Amino acid sequence: MKNFLIILASFIYISGQAQDQKYRLFDFYEGYIITNDGVKERGFIQYLDESDRYEKVVFKKELKGKKQKFKFGGIQGYKVADTEYKAVEFADVMFKGRKFLIVDEINCISTYHFRQYNSDDRAWEAITVFENDEGAISYQKFGLSFAKTMAELVKADPGLAEKVLNKEKNYRLLQMYDIVDEYNANCKERS
Repeated sequence: MKNFLIILASFIYISGQAQDQKYRLFDFYEGYIITNDGVKERGFIQYLDESDRYEKVVFKKELKGKKQKFKFGGIQGYKVADTEYKAVEFADVMFKGRKFLIVDEINCISTYHFRQYNSDDRAWEAITVFENDEGAISYQKFGLSFAKTMAELVKADPGLAEKVLNKEKNYRLLQMYDIVDEYNANCKERS
């Protein structure tokens, strides 16, 4: 009886895990690409492995059609399954990054993210990227000089930029997402 309960509990757990996986790797799903001309071209996108999704896109106009492969610079973005990606070049800690990033929010300061494998921790970690009219920057770059870097990002709102530069309470590194939210709310009011 004890073994039966263990097997039953294992089966229920595995079934629950399998249902969380909505999309199978390397299958094609309806989606679209956005060409460099800004044209949205509907078709089918291959659902790639996590490490490849940010680097390339495999597209077919028709399900049984010929595959087309795109890398950064070949298209502006794409959507596969229920996730939209945008090609973004961003400042990172040491180098510039160029990836297809998952779109979180399009706003005065837009937010994106991608995941990368950290071999030291043996785990995936999410990297956030912020973008305004002047460019994009990885949140990792804030660690070097948060006040100066964030103030530059929000400089179109002088009052907010000053609070960040003065390191006022609730305007520090751990509140960076709240600062971006406040900037976006004020930006809509200015518009």
